[in-house]
Amino acid sequence: MTTGFMRRLLMPLCVLALTACSTGHVADPLKPPLTSLGNIQLPKEVGTPAFDLLTMDPRNGRLYVPHSSVATLEVVDVRARRLAGRVPNLPGIKAVALTSDPNIVYTSMASGIGIVDVGGLKLSKTLTVTGTPDAILYDRVHDVILAGVSGAKTEVAFIDPKTQTVTGTLEVPGKPELMDVNERAAVVYLAINDKDEVVAIDPVSQSISKTFKGCDIKGPTGIAYDADQGLLFVASSPQLCVVDVVIEQCRGVVDIGKGTDQIAFNPHTHHVYTANSGTKDVSVVDSTTLKPLGVAGSGRGAGTMAIDPTTDMVYVMAARSGIVGVYHDP
Repeated sequence: MTTGFMRRLLMPLCVLALTACSTGHVADPLKPPLTSLGNIQLPKEVGTPAFDLLTMDPRNGRLYVPHSSVATLEVVDVRARRLAGRVPNLPGIKAVALTSDPNIVYTSMASGIGIVDVGGLKLSKTLTVTGTPDAILYDRVHDVILAGVSGAKTEVAFIDPKTQTVTGTLEVPGKPELMDVNERAAVVYLAINDKDEVVAIDPVSQSISKTFKGCDIKGPTGIAYDADQGLLFVASSPQLCVVDVVIEQCRGVVDIGKGTDQIAFNPHTHHVYTANSGTKDVSVVDSTTLKPLGVAGSGRGAGTMAIDPTTDMVYVMAARSGIVGVYHDP
C-alpha cells in the first residue's frame, strides 16, 4: 500500500522546495571525518579482482568479504588485521547475513543461498530459490533471514535459520537492492531500485506494509536506519535522501559522492557513511543535524563497506586493489 507520504512532500520543511532541500553546510576540508589506519591486503589474483557487499560481526571481530571473482568468501580478523580464512566454491557470491550463532552465516550466490560453517571454513548446505539472490539480511527480532531475489519474478525469500529452510516468498514491485531493519517497528526496509521507492516489509505476515516514494529517491541502492531519530537514509547517488518514517515526511537530501552502493549507520556516533566508488571516497553525514562532515579518500571500485559500532571502526573495500581500507571515526 502507498501511504500519504507523496502528499506530505508538498508540505514545506524548509524555505526551498523539498526536492531541492539541503543543509547548506560545507564541511571543513582541513578536518577529515575519518582517520586512516592503513589497509588489509587480501589474496591477490590474476586478472581484475571483484568484491561485493561487506558484513561485519562485532561479536567475534570478523569481517566477511565476498570475493566474487574467485568464488570465495574471505574471512578477515579485524582485530589482528589479517586474513583468518577462506571459504571456496561459492560461485557468484554477493553478500553475507549473520545469524544468532556467530559460527554460522548465510551467503547469497548464483546457485542459491549458501549456509557456511565459519569455524570449519566450508559450505554445509545450499537452499534453492527461484532466481538469483543478491542482498541478504538477518532480522534478529524475528530470527529470520531475508534475501532479495531477481529472476522471472522479483521477490524476497524468507529463511528460518533454525530449520534452515525457505519458509515463504514475497513478490516485490521491482528490482530489490539493499535492506535494513527497524527493530522498534519490527519491519525491514528494502530499496526497490528500478521503481524509485522503498518498501517496508513485515517479516511475520511476509507482506509489504508501506511504500515510500518521492523525497528525490531515484535508483536507490544502500539504505540505513537511525532508530533514535526515526530517520531512514536512502542512497540515491549523488544524494542521500532522508525520510522520517514516524510521521512519513521527507526531511530533505544531503549531497554525497557518486557511484554509491553500500551505506552504514553507527548508533554510537550518529554518523551515516556512504561508500562512493565513482568519486573514490567515503562521505560522512551527521544523522542528528543532517550536515555533511566531509569525505575520506578510499580507492578504485570502493563501493562497499561495513562498520563496527563497538569500536567506531569503518572498513571500505577498494575492489580494484584488493585491499580493505581501515578507518576510525574520527
